[in-house]
Amino acid sequence: MRKKNIIKLFAALMFLLVGTGCKKFLDVNKNLNSPTPSSVQLSFVLSAAERNIAGNLALGSGLGNTMSVYTHQITGRVGADRYGAGSSGWEGLYGAISNLNVIIKRGTAENRFVYAGVAKILKAYTFSMLVDVWGDVPYSEFDLFEEGVTQPKFDKGSDIYPKLFALIDEGIADINNTTPNPSKPGNDDYIYKGNTANWIKAANTLKLKLYTQVRLVQDVKTQVTALLASPATLINSQAESFMMPYGPIGATDDRHPAFGDYNATQRGGQLFSPWLYETMKGRNPDILSGLEDPRIPYYIYNQKSAPGGVNPTPENCTEYRDGGFITIIFGSNGPCRDGSNSQTYSLLGIYPTGGRFNDSAARSINSIGAQNAGTGARPHEFITYADRLYLEAELILAGLAPGDAKVAFGKALDASFGQVDHIIVNHIKPGTAGSAQIVPAIAALPATTAYKAGVLAAFDAGNATKKMEYIITEKWINRIENPIDNYTDYRRTGFPVLFAPAPEGTVTTVTGPDGKITPVSNDRKYPWSLPFSNGEISLNSNAPPQKVPESFKVFWQL
Repeated sequence: MRKKNIIKLFAALMFLLVGTGCKKFLDVNKNLNSPTPSSVQLSFVLSAAERNIAGNLALGSGLGNTMSVYTHQITGRVGADRYGAGSSGWEGLYGAISNLNVIIKRGTAENRFVYAGVAKILKAYTFSMLVDVWGDVPYSEFDLFEEGVTQPKFDKGSDIYPKLFALIDEGIADINNTTPNPSKPGNDDYIYKGNTANWIKAANTLKLKLYTQVRLVQDVKTQVTALLASPATLINSQAESFMMPYGPIGATDDRHPAFGDYNATQRGGQLFSPWLYETMKGRNPDILSGLEDPRIPYYIYNQKSAPGGVNPTPENCTEYRDGGFITIIFGSNGPCRDGSNSQTYSLLGIYPTGGRFNDSAARSINSIGAQNAGTGARPHEFITYADRLYLEAELILAGLAPGDAKVAFGKALDASFGQVDHIIVNHIKPGTAGSAQIVPAIAALPATTAYKAGVLAAFDAGNATKKMEYIITEKWINRIENPIDNYTDYRRTGFPVLFAPAPEGTVTTVTGPDGKITPVSNDRKYPWSLPFSNGEISLNSNAPPQKVPESFKVFWQL
């Protein structure tokens, strides 16, 4: 099948990107369906797969930005505006799975069981994301070209999920296999540097995440209670978080994908959402009202000052402005939506992208210089310590695990602020490159203590539904770098409440903080999944007809 050839060729090309040492393995006279002969080092394959998975999920990637717009964390002049995005990420994720299958097959045959175990855990994670985004996908017959399967069937998501739990357990068993391994992952494992204890903790936490996601359609009380009874077997600290590091600019630029907006000549496709901004400012009358989030200067960098400040004048008319914060609105039909304001728009700051902390100096990125604006060394989050605690708070509140939901929620809030500091200090390192920045530790700020107290007081005062809204809303704010899980949380819980312009909602105009009125519209309902890959449908005779995303629900959604 041509599609199969394309994916296999993509996997081969990924080896080229890892290092020139792989070039000798690419022989145009050999079958393109076998680009990974036994002589290719598994270290190259693992590195490529890890980078590829993160590069297709992170904020700044096609899929990551789509999901961030769909969950109203960012906005922009992009296809995802008005919920019109396509299927970006499908081919890249399947290409990564092809690489993982090579590791599993060869690792098992060569007694490199740790490699095989890590690959199985990553494969389970990647397939879970495919199901969460698309619903039904090729699974049981994918990558069986050599066995004669050229047109893989689409499996139901409800059939795939149980197999992922089994695959995770197989991965753990492989890692624990005492058979001597000729080699094990080390620095080629970008995520954990070969730390097998952390891989097992990530695997168990992945199971906790997946059980939480199916809790509305399956009784998972026994499973989650058992997992939470042994917290030391889960991600249990910031240092154990399941993340893919990115590096600062160097001979090879491997900065976080979302940092690319700092280098862009025209900015406007990756802007901070007014909905998230107003929620964090405490202006949403229905949630967190009156509570200003201390993370705002970490999340948003303003290139302009407020009127009357040091640098207030925009390049062109602005649509949504609150002092130095300048952006555009989802679904806008306003006259100031499409003007060039690359040195005016507020950008994603040091925490989401490894960019700049908002120190109120109001300097444009062009005046600083893109190479000096930030390190961009922000890791991609698969599952963090804070995520694990939000899962625990949700499960306790839902009556599926013992404990005090408020206590668990408080720990999750602490971990959220601790995560900001951990990532900035240990990964981004803003004082090490470019225009050095001094960034205060957020966890110890008095404003942080006050904010947490206010959130927990509001949580205490709410009924069970409102308490769940607080948990998921805070998780949404914290998870700005991995918006795909926010998309999943919204579809299965209804939270956080999102901006809903007509005809889906009742909003037809937005009045900004400066009094400007902007008309908004939307031509489709909220998409419950992404459309299938058009390439897959056209090349695979066993593919289903193209779906209607507004009505196609993933199996765990009621």
